[in-house]
Amino acid sequence: MPTSTRTGSRRLRRIGSATLVGAAGAGALLGFSGTASATVPTEQTIDGAQTPVTAGTPLTFTGRLTGLGDSPVAEQQVDLEWRGGPDQPWAVSNAGTTDADGVAAIPATVRQSAEWRISYHGDRVNDPSASPIVGVQSEQPEPPAGQRIVDAAASQAGKAYSYGASGPDSYDCSGLTQFAHREAGVELPRTSGEQRAAVPEIARAEMAPGDLVFFHDGGSVYHTGVFAGDNKIWAAPESGDVVRLQEIWTDSYTVGRAW
Repeated sequence: MPTSTRTGSRRLRRIGSATLVGAAGAGALLGFSGTASATVPTEQTIDGAQTPVTAGTPLTFTGRLTGLGDSPVAEQQVDLEWRGGPDQPWAVSNAGTTDADGVAAIPATVRQSAEWRISYHGDRVNDPSASPIVGVQSEQPEPPAGQRIVDAAASQAGKAYSYGASGPDSYDCSGLTQFAHREAGVELPRTSGEQRAAVPEIARAEMAPGDLVFFHDGGSVYHTGVFAGDNKIWAAPESGDVVRLQEIWTDSYTVGRAW
């Protein structure tokens, strides 16, 4: 590694590298780069970085701080900093202390796509420094299947009711529920009666968004919709109407779950 000589009482020093590792042991190597004029930045390399990661994923950022003759700089605080983009200010996520080998492992939870670095503030002997920047891309976790069913049904709001239609321009009640489930990777039969027979019944106390609500008159199912919570369903109600949120207006119904 290149070095440069400092005069007087100032020491010749170098800052080493840092490693970003995920929960499974993957990582990205970070090289510290000093901010003083006599410090030569080290090189940043990437080695199996976990990116993208799901938002909320814990990672451990590990950095090594070295000084004169590549010797470790121990018992020094280093900060793990992040920012949302190049034009945003750095914020401290967490701090760690270097061990006898000059290594600090600092945990963090990745909640959004961001840039990360490890920063050292220096002391009387050692200059401050910061590692090169490592970007970690974050993705939002996929909603549960039930919510995906609700979202798919809601995406068809305003489309006309048409008897026997299963989309994409119009629907009847069971055509809509079949479409919404298919969008979430669940195949249902075509008619409301067939759907009622195909899915297990669950107690009303256990109803959750995405469940099927079957309205019956005696033994026959005459209407169905996707439960959206708050005593409402997404449904294609009847001729002349459109796909919309509909109030559950009667106690004559049963509940099924296909997801």
